Amino acid sequence: MVPILGLILFGIVWFLPGNLQPGNIYGNGFFYQPADGWLYPLWMGMARLPLWAQMVPSCLITVLTAGLLVRIDMKNLLMGSRSYAIAFVFLFLVTSNGHFFLFHPALLAGYFMVLSYRFLLDLYKEETGYSIVFAMGFSWGVAILLYPPVCLLIPAILIGLLLMVTTGWRHWLVSLMGIAVPALLVAAFWFLMGDLDYGIVTFFSWFKLRHTIFPVFISKEPFIAAWFGLILIWIVIASWKYRNPKIQSRQLFQANFLLFVSILLMTVFLETVSVEVLWLLIIPVSYLMTFWALKVEKGWMRDLFFFSLLLFFFFFRIRSLI
Repeated sequence: MVPILGLILFGIVWFLPGNLQPGNIYGNGFFYQPADGWLYPLWMGMARLPLWAQMVPSCLITVLTAGLLVRIDMKNLLMGSRSYAIAFVFLFLVTSNGHFFLFHPALLAGYFMVLSYRFLLDLYKEETGYSIVFAMGFSWGVAILLYPPVCLLIPAILIGLLLMVTTGWRHWLVSLMGIAVPALLVAAFWFLMGDLDYGIVTFFSWFKLRHTIFPVFISKEPFIAAWFGLILIWIVIASWKYRNPKIQSRQLFQANFLLFVSILLMTVFLETVSVEVLWLLIIPVSYLMTFWALKVEKGWMRDLFFFSLLLFFFFFRIRSLI
């Protein structure tokens, strides 16, 4: 019943958009994009399209990300058996929140973050595969260009690499090279166009420390605050005395928990991080909650998790009409 319900909600939610517009950037606590950012003209150009056209890219990225999560799981049997569980958890998380349906570059950044998981797990089987290490770093480098705050997650990436495989200095060097190459390519393009100084300034404009206790998108929207709190509660429950007999799955759980905490810290300290960061947050949450949901002995707790997400689906749909 849960998979069917997940697919139904994912299908109908695109016809019930929240009352959001990309033009309502930071002042209303929704998406943030620096007005001088290199992707800003493209992003705001989409705001002039019909609402359905603004939602199509995010819908496609959601489907591609869910498919990639399943492909990774099927290949590595992270959940212990072949299933589509992680895709259903991911889709439930997406549809339970009313702010994921309009495009933002963070959505693409999230896809490349998931792609890096594929390379990390390939590296688990082939520890001397430096091309795999480079590809993993390259994926993160592209994610950073699309959503610059992601670069604050690099320590979590490197620690995750240390948790998953036996690393040497060449692994660290090659992974950092992979992260740097996309930035160097874009910097070279800016230089040829005479916009290098402008590009560097716009990149660093993302890194402003927060002067408020709570992020604006949480303090201004009680539904987001409640959803955010619910996810935190479930992560604590899922992490409490978590055990998995498969070493690879246990290590990936630890790496995702570290990434989850890093994204929380990024949200707390950066002024420019807004509601779009939740898209990045649900990636480690999908892994954490899927690992837990398939191993929890009390079925009613798993049902309660999905029921709570279902409630927020209806709350956000009602909120969009207010």
